[in-house]
Amino acid sequence: MHAHRERFPAVAAAMAEPERRNRALEFGPDRILDGLAALIARRSGH
Repeated sequence: MHAHRERFPAVAAAMAEPERRNRALEFGPDRILDGLAALIARRSGH
């Protein structure tokens, strides 16, 4: 991330502070899992 901080300033800022980094690292996988749950529900008719 250090090499691309100018290209992705918001991500660089989030990763610079330990508390924000932890929240950012939890947020992404949670959204992926939410998307998978929605896809599974849609395909199974729920």
